[in-house]
Amino acid sequence: MTLLVRQRRAAVLPPVLLAALLAGCAPSSSEPAAPPAPQTGYHLVEELCAQLDPQPLVALNGGTPKTREWPPRPDRRMSKCTLGASLRDPISMHVLTVSASLAESPERARERLPRQPKPQARGTWHEVPQLGDGAWIWILPIDEGLEILDLPEPVAARHATLHVARGEISVMLNLVSTATEVPDEAETEALLVTYAEQALSLMAP
Repeated sequence: MTLLVRQRRAAVLPPVLLAALLAGCAPSSSEPAAPPAPQTGYHLVEELCAQLDPQPLVALNGGTPKTREWPPRPDRRMSKCTLGASLRDPISMHVLTVSASLAESPERARERLPRQPKPQARGTWHEVPQLGDGAWIWILPIDEGLEILDLPEPVAARHATLHVARGEISVMLNLVSTATEVPDEAETEALLVTYAEQALSLMAP
């Protein structure tokens, strides 16, 4: 007795269909990359304070302007400088410190802005919307009757800080005034806003 065995022939797919099938089944080597954060072109500036207009500070006391630049920190992408105006008689000193930091993106720059103080903190603080989202200022009350070595009479002092982010840059401006009479809150805020706008303009694309 003879047994008949029928052999099945393997189906042959057209090359184009086979390639498409394999491509659909193969695991993806990588997920689609998220689009990079847009770069605005804001950058750190060497000798920033030397390019700021000293006149707003000089107008407070008629003193002599002076700048100081800290060595750049390329590893941390930071810069720091001061602009001051001082007068010896009567004693009057106003010193503005500008610290700038370059982040990877505008979002990261805004994240670097510190939080506003807790309710029990001294002084007053509020947002500064004309400088952009997240900008805020903190003005401490005047400290009266400070006795400083070699000064014939006590003086007053005021300390204020402004934080702002623009593009990839975050900036802290710190103003310390020491004199027999220091600027009031409105004048202090106007001064810091003016210098913030100047600094951001110099660091703009």
